[in-house]
Amino acid sequence: MNDFRRFILRAACVMVLVAGAAIGLFLAIKPDPQHYYQSSLLKLELLRNTPSPRIILAGGSNVAWGIDSEMIEREMGIPAINTGLDAHLGITPITELKDFIQPGDIIILSLEYYNFASRNDFYGVSQNIADWLEVKPSRVKYLENPMGEAPGLFTTALQRKLNRELNIWLYDGSLSEFRGLYSAENFNDHGDFIGHLKPENAATYDFADTQYPVNQLDEAYDYLENFYQFAHRINALVFFEAQPHRQNNCNLTGVKHIKAFYGKLKARNSFRLLTDLNNLCLPDDYFYDTPYHLNAIGREVRTKRLIENLKKAIGESQ
Repeated sequence: MNDFRRFILRAACVMVLVAGAAIGLFLAIKPDPQHYYQSSLLKLELLRNTPSPRIILAGGSNVAWGIDSEMIEREMGIPAINTGLDAHLGITPITELKDFIQPGDIIILSLEYYNFASRNDFYGVSQNIADWLEVKPSRVKYLENPMGEAPGLFTTALQRKLNRELNIWLYDGSLSEFRGLYSAENFNDHGDFIGHLKPENAATYDFADTQYPVNQLDEAYDYLENFYQFAHRINALVFFEAQPHRQNNCNLTGVKHIKAFYGKLKARNSFRLLTDLNNLCLPDDYFYDTPYHLNAIGREVRTKRLIENLKKAIGESQ
């Protein structure tokens, strides 16, 4: 065997050993049982075990934090499941949702403006997707480019596992201070996040008045239309609900620009927009810690409006 072939063989052996060690380490460090994304397993169980017809709410944290699914179920008379989680995951969980759609389902999408800012924001931020994959690695198939993205994402997941273990050591075995109320234990049986509704978390937060990034991403419209057509073929209804709008952020963004955003969304897609654009912006004190997260009052107001508009839309579609 010549020197070059010997070198290639040794290099291949080293790579196999390194890969094996990385895989072993990845499997040895268990997922954080209270990670915010662990709640996605509850949401999947609801999708598997709740027969149709169902109302399924999907999107970012504006959905997770800002919808009362129990009220929707009570008022509409059919089960309601909140699959919303985090805008930083982009539409990857919505791609996963396609595997669970059944005839008769009513799906309400509510993406955040953030998701339309760039392809990266639309398909998901790598470190967040890595955390989502750690919870359930088989989800790799829902990535835009599974073969190309998987190696880097699992490397990122391993790095974040190691960082978490270090933080656990630094915090004497607990991540409660590090995690705050962003914990899987703060989701109810419908998939709603309710941590911010608890009396001990009823704090008032100051956050910047900023513009909403009402960018246009053509690829997003194509994806959403394809999702609509997929659900339509299964005999499921799809609607779109605008994210919550904080009055100061509305003012800075300009309502005319917001309306233009939704005007193009309606023109490019077949689904119906449930939101009344003439009654869009909510008082500043309806928001909790970001201009996307509603507090208890805002959540109630938004949910009641959603129920009213959904009943009207369903009646007109029949």
